Amino acid sequence: MKKILTIGTTLLAGLSLAACGNQQSSTSAKSSTTQQTHGKYYFDGTTANLQDVKIKITGVKFYQGDETTNGKNVICFDYTITNKTDKDVNALTGWQAVFNAYQDNKNTEGKLEVAPMPSDTSDQILQEQDQSIKKGGSVKCRMAYELDSNKKPVVLKATKGYDGTFLGKKTFKIGKLSNPSENGSSNVEEDTEQSDKVTTKENKVSKADKTSGDTQISNTNSSSTSHKTPQEEADEYWNNLSPQDKENWHQWSIAESKANDPYQNGYYNSVSSSAPSPAVQPSATQP
Repeated sequence: MKKILTIGTTLLAGLSLAACGNQQSSTSAKSSTTQQTHGKYYFDGTTANLQDVKIKITGVKFYQGDETTNGKNVICFDYTITNKTDKDVNALTGWQAVFNAYQDNKNTEGKLEVAPMPSDTSDQILQEQDQSIKKGGSVKCRMAYELDSNKKPVVLKATKGYDGTFLGKKTFKIGKLSNPSENGSSNVEEDTEQSDKVTTKENKVSKADKTSGDTQISNTNSSSTSHKTPQEEADEYWNNLSPQDKENWHQWSIAESKANDPYQNGYYNSVSSSAPSPAVQPSATQP
């Protein structure tokens, strides 16, 4: 009887432990599933973290509409996207697989249409927006949407692309509108101003060159634009001679005066070759 009671007690204890073990196992599995759903994949209003990509919003801008948006104003999200896998992902498809923008209206969900990128978008973004991102690589990009209302806020919603699980959303009030075309005009004016400064500098250099240039060229230009007497030309020629040339001219004059003496012909022949030959002798007023 005692043996039967002991066996029954042991069996009951074993069943109780088994039941406790099953209950703990079930609780652990539920906790793991909750952690996986809310811990790995999320959108906190700035960063969307998914299995394949991670997208961080770095800025939000509003632009005035133009002919490319049918006059509708635009909201533009600047972001950085990182490819976490070996899958073929680029900056545009990665964003569109996660995000959609909405403005509430009376009859529909208010999903906004994608707009062309604003004209102040960098060349690097335009070049890399549709290129495949390597595993672990990051690319800067932007996405724009046409606004249906200039007053109602924009709601950006994030979902898991492959099953549509809602990850989160953030609301953006309409901010100050900028005009990228005006910014471009400002840059052009600045460039023009810089160009004018360079031109002015070049003109100054050109003027300096004219005043300190080659004397012979200056004299040629001067004689071609004015009529001077032979004596004036001789005087001008004398004034433009260097001290050495003037000294040679004096030596030539001495040699010429001695040339009339037949006994000085040898001396004349030795110095005449180095003397300049002005067309007309300077006037007596010259030194």
